[in-house]
Amino acid sequence: MLININDIKINPGRREAAPEDVQRLSESIAEVGMMNPITVDADYTLVAGLHRLEAAKLLGWTEVECTICELDSLHAELAEIDENVIRTGLSDLELSELLARRKKIYETLHPTTIARNLPGHASNYESSSDKLTDKEKPFSQDTAEKMGVSPRTVERHVQIGENLTPETKEILRGADTKITKQNLTKLSRLEPEQQSEAAKRLTEGTIKSVDEFTAEGTAMVRENNYYRTGAFIVDAFSEQNDALGRVPEAYKLHLEHYRAILSPEQIKAMIGIAEGSIKMLQDYITFLNNELEVTE
Repeated sequence: MLININDIKINPGRREAAPEDVQRLSESIAEVGMMNPITVDADYTLVAGLHRLEAAKLLGWTEVECTICELDSLHAELAEIDENVIRTGLSDLELSELLARRKKIYETLHPTTIARNLPGHASNYESSSDKLTDKEKPFSQDTAEKMGVSPRTVERHVQIGENLTPETKEILRGADTKITKQNLTKLSRLEPEQQSEAAKRLTEGTIKSVDEFTAEGTAMVRENNYYRTGAFIVDAFSEQNDALGRVPEAYKLHLEHYRAILSPEQIKAMIGIAEGSIKMLQDYITFLNNELEVTE
């Protein structure tokens, strides 16, 4: 049926139509007409066909052919997501968020797909009659078929969309450079408190990959272990022992007479060693204080 364009409502927060796509589509519609009607619900809220609607507006149409569908809100949102995920131009983060939302809706509408196909479930066995029907495919399979990708690709996107914290997502949205899907995946595997720090450094360009961030964390763990085992104490004093070992045996009982047995260069070297030891001990005190704060 024909509906006045001004009567069609668009849900707030919906992704805007791409101007270049609207332009191309308007040229096609002007030449051959609108081949597929726009889909709206009973309240004339747009379900599918945003680019067609914008193209019709660009052509100056006042009415557009629509199909009214009797969908509840979840079905309508699922249809809207499905239209968006097949579009080009989505960033990996945007696509991941859409697919994470699609999974929640899909499994709410098809609850039997959640438990089935999990390890150990009866439906995994050949003899089981508790199998999913063709209409009840697991989320990742259903989505993969619609997108023309592998289920594993869908699962990786969902992991990103579900595991990244809201703060991390906001940081990534403000990035001037593209954050690769590989880095997004590795970010999603970090602890929440680490995600935002790694995301900031990625967007600032101080690191090029999450691997650099995790490598620094590993180095910090090694440093903590270095203090915790007390190995640093051996290092702190071994240099002095080595230096004293080079002092002639006859003078070892008279070390109070440094100026008599050591050259100015050797005394300076000993000062450097001592200062280095002080620094190591200060670092150790800092480490112990941090340990104390954690345990109190």
